[in-house]
Amino acid sequence: MNDSFAKKWIALILTIVLCFALAVPAIAVGGQNAPVIFIPDMTEIRYFQNPNTPGDVNREAFSVQSDKMTGWLTSILSGLLSSAENVSKGSANIVSTINDIFANIQLNNQGEPLDPRIGVINFNRPASSNVEEYIYDDNMKAFVTAAASHISADEIYYFNYDWRLDVKENGLKLKDYVNWVKRDTGAARVSVVARGYGGVVANAYAYYEADHARQSLASFVLLDSLVTGSSIIGAVMSGRLVRTLQDSINDLGSLLDIGDVLDNIKGADLGEALARYLGDDPAGLFSGVFRNMLGTSNYSTLIATLALRGAASIIQGEGMFEKLGSGYKEILQQSDQYIYSKGLRYYLRNMPGLWAAIPVEYYETARSFLFGTDEVDPVLNEKIAHGREIMNAAEVTLNSLQNSGVNLNVVAGYNRQILPLTSQINEQSDGFQATRYAGVGARTGDIDGSLKTQNRCSNGNHIHMEPGRAVDAATCFFPENTWFIKNHRHNEYFAPTAAAFVSWLVFTDTQRTVWQDEQYPQYLQASLVDDVISPYSTYKAGDEQNFVYGDLDFDGHVSASDARLALRIAVGLDKVASRIMEMIGNVDGKGAITAEDARLILRYAVGLERYFPVEH
Repeated sequence: MNDSFAKKWIALILTIVLCFALAVPAIAVGGQNAPVIFIPDMTEIRYFQNPNTPGDVNREAFSVQSDKMTGWLTSILSGLLSSAENVSKGSANIVSTINDIFANIQLNNQGEPLDPRIGVINFNRPASSNVEEYIYDDNMKAFVTAAASHISADEIYYFNYDWRLDVKENGLKLKDYVNWVKRDTGAARVSVVARGYGGVVANAYAYYEADHARQSLASFVLLDSLVTGSSIIGAVMSGRLVRTLQDSINDLGSLLDIGDVLDNIKGADLGEALARYLGDDPAGLFSGVFRNMLGTSNYSTLIATLALRGAASIIQGEGMFEKLGSGYKEILQQSDQYIYSKGLRYYLRNMPGLWAAIPVEYYETARSFLFGTDEVDPVLNEKIAHGREIMNAAEVTLNSLQNSGVNLNVVAGYNRQILPLTSQINEQSDGFQATRYAGVGARTGDIDGSLKTQNRCSNGNHIHMEPGRAVDAATCFFPENTWFIKNHRHNEYFAPTAAAFVSWLVFTDTQRTVWQDEQYPQYLQASLVDDVISPYSTYKAGDEQNFVYGDLDFDGHVSASDARLALRIAVGLDKVASRIMEMIGNVDGKGAITAEDARLILRYAVGLERYFPVEH
C-alpha cells in the first residue's frame, strides 16, 4: 500500500469518525436523566427483628443512629474518665457496653447471623414512597430537591444491605437491585451514588459483575468511600491502638515524625483529640442538644457553635481533657486485656463484611491478631478472601468502568479530627474516614502540618496540590476526577450547595473533571457554620501551562474522545465550561472552538499531526 493510498484511507476513517461523533448523543452512555440508586454507609444501616415479614411490626434491633447510642456513648465516656483512677473499673463499664452493642448482631464462625430473625429492610420501592421511613433523611431530601430538574423523586432508590455479611453476596444482590430498578423505571441505565462502606458494596458489584456494571451504569459516584479500606477499621481489627511509644513507632507506615508520635501518646493530647472528635462543631455528640433547643437556622447554629466552643474552653480549663485522655490512654494501652479478650475479638473476626474494609497493609496483622493459632472455618475463610480480592483489584475495576464510558467520580473530606485510635491520630480525615483512603490513593499531610513535596500527575504534566498543601491528589487513582472538601463531615451532604454538587457529579452525559467548572474545582470547602460548599482552590493566570493542547476532557491524553467533544462544542451540543477549556481546545489559534479544531485534534490523536498550529 503506497503512502498516498494510505492517507486516503486514513482521511476516510477520519471522516467516518467525525460523522459518528455527530451522532453520538443518540447512542452514548447517557447519565443526564438516569434513575439513581443510593447505597448508604454502614453507619446508616438499621437492623430489625423480622424486617420483611408481612404484617409484622418492625422492632429495631441495632443502629448507630438509635436512641440507645447516646446511652452507649455516655457509658463509654464515663468508663474512660473513671479509668484515669481505676482502669479495671472503667474498662468493666466499657466491656459491658460493647457486649450490649453487639448482643443482637453477632455472627457464628461461618459468618452467618446467630439470630436469623434480625436483618435489614428491603426497600423495593422509590425513596419517595418511604417518606415515613428512616431512609428519607436530610441527605435524601436535599438530593431529591437538587435532582428535581433531571429526574422525579420516583426515580430515586435506596439499596439496603447487611454490612456484616460476605461482601460478594451484597455485590450480587446489588446487581439484582439494579435490574429491578431498570425494570421499574424502563431505563436502560442507572446511576449509583455510594457513601462510605456503600462504596465497598458497589465495588464488589463492579468486580464480580463487570460486564453487567459496564452495560447498566451511567454514573458511579463514591462519597467518603471505604473502597480501599478504613484506617479505623484496620486499627480495631488488628489491635493496633495507641499503646506504647514502641508500638507507635512501629505502627504501620508511621507517616508522622518522632515528635508527632511522642505527642500522640500523651494523655492530654489524646484527650484533646478525643474531645475535638466528639464535640466537632456544629455536628458533634453535643451539638444535637443545641440544635434541638435553638432550631436549625444559620443564626441558631452560630449560637450553638459559640456555646459549644465556650463549654469546651471551660472543660479544658478544668483539666477534663487531660483526665479524659489519661483514662483513654490507659484503656488503649491495656486494650487486649480489658476489651478484646472479653469478647470483642470474637465479635469482629466472624464478620466477613468488616474484613472487606481492612486496608491491605493491616490485613496480615489483623488475621494474626484475631485468629492467632485458632483454625479458621473454611466457609468464613472464603468469605474473608472475597473482601481482599475486590480491594486488591479496585483500581483495575474502577478504571474498567470509566474506560467503558461510565462517568466515575470520587469525593473525600479533610481537615477533621479522626477518631484517635492509632498513633496517626492527626492524619487528615472527615472525622471517620482517612482522606488518603477516601481519595483512593491521595497523599496527605497531618491535620496540623503540610506536605513538603508535590507530585506530577501521571495523566499529564500538571499538579494537584491543595492550596494549604494538606492534600496532593496527583497520586489518586483518578486525579482528574477526585474532589476534596475542606471541613467536610463524614456522609453529610444535606446542605443545598452540597446536594447540588453531588447532583452535578451524577447528571451528565460526559465524564466530569476537576477542571471542567470553576464552581467545582478540585478543592472545595464547607463552611463551619452552615455547611455551604464553595470553591477553595481557584483558577489563576498561568494555569494553562499545566495542560496539554487538545486535551478537552483533561485525562492527560489527546484522543478521539477529545475530537468528539470539540465537535460537540462546535455544533452547540456542549458548552465550554471554563476559560482553560476554551484555551486548550482552540488548537488552530483562531478563536472559538470549531470543526477545524476537532479535525486537527483527531489528526493529532492518530499521529498525522505532531504539533498544533497554536504551538508554532
